[in-house]
Amino acid sequence: MKVEKVDAVNLDEVHRIMRSKQISNTQKEQFIKDNKTHIDNISEFQISSPEYNKIMESRHLRKFRPIKNSFTKAGDKIILAKSLGIKPSEVAGYIKKISGDIEEINDLTFLPDDKIEQMKTYVFRHGSKDELVNFLDYELMKTKDIVGTLYTTLEYHTGGVADYFIRPIHRLDNNTMVRIYNVIDKNLDRAYKAGDIDKIENDKISRAALMRIYQIQNNNKFINAVKTAKVLNG
Repeated sequence: MKVEKVDAVNLDEVHRIMRSKQISNTQKEQFIKDNKTHIDNISEFQISSPEYNKIMESRHLRKFRPIKNSFTKAGDKIILAKSLGIKPSEVAGYIKKISGDIEEINDLTFLPDDKIEQMKTYVFRHGSKDELVNFLDYELMKTKDIVGTLYTTLEYHTGGVADYFIRPIHRLDNNTMVRIYNVIDKNLDRAYKAGDIDKIENDKISRAALMRIYQIQNNNKFINAVKTAKVLNG
């Protein structure tokens, strides 16, 4: 199935393509690239829509203090290693294995919840993009409030996905964007089938989440542009 460029700003068309199971991730990435200007305009409009705010009014607004960078990555690794009962040098391999378990079997019941949460916190600060996607998938799969969890992780200063990409070292490329949205879309559909959200919520939150991810990517590009300018200007 060939994906054409859109002729005008059309949120419904963008949303349809991104949710389609018949369109490959590669085609979706190309679609994002080809329609960057249109999508940028849509994201600016949609993220502040009264429709989305109305949905959020009846949901829990969970805010947390920003995670302070009091420890370096090495320090965080030592803390996590002590919690898991392993050596710091084993942390990377351990998280990679757990991330693989999520991707293959979607089951971490063999681990205590507090250990999973500590690993997720570490991954959302220092992990690879693959690990981030997998731990986000698990978080959305296990939450009892998928809308509240999505709202939190896509907001800044909550230790979630948005904060991961605010760091210049982490680039939100189109491939990762598509994969993150696929995870969100899959878990919204799961929540809908389970009766946790209705059809209207499923559609509206999916659209709002899509636009929020675009906004995060644009912010990420701006942060990296500023960093590059500083380097070039000394």
